[in-house]
Amino acid sequence: MWLRRTPGNLNHDPGQGGRLIFEADAELGEALRHAARDRGQEPELLAANLLLQALAQETRRANARAALALLTPRQQEVAWLAAGGRTNRQIAETLVVSPETVKTHVRHTLDKFGLRSKAELRLMLLDLQVDASG
Repeated sequence: MWLRRTPGNLNHDPGQGGRLIFEADAELGEALRHAARDRGQEPELLAANLLLQALAQETRRANARAALALLTPRQQEVAWLAAGGRTNRQIAETLVVSPETVKTHVRHTLDKFGLRSKAELRLMLLDLQVDASG
């Protein structure tokens, strides 16, 4: 973790509005100060915002992984094919099922993920793929 909490580097400074002040590694701290200055923000605020964004992204990924596990094997197959840009008809031909069956699988998949379109499904699955490889 780039922010280490040790007795010597976590200070509660009441004069700073009650903020907890972390001392980061020098290189990271310098990068954070430059980025904050470029954005016109305080480094602590930028660090907090970046951390919140990372936590939100990880929460989305965890929820997506959980929803993916709830899909049947066929629904997973349809989801990945749909995310790959195939039409319902193309998926039906590939899986040797009717386009209506594919449409049903897609609808159930979108419902389980809380998505509205195949485009949203594609973005979510791409994010999971990046997460799995990184």
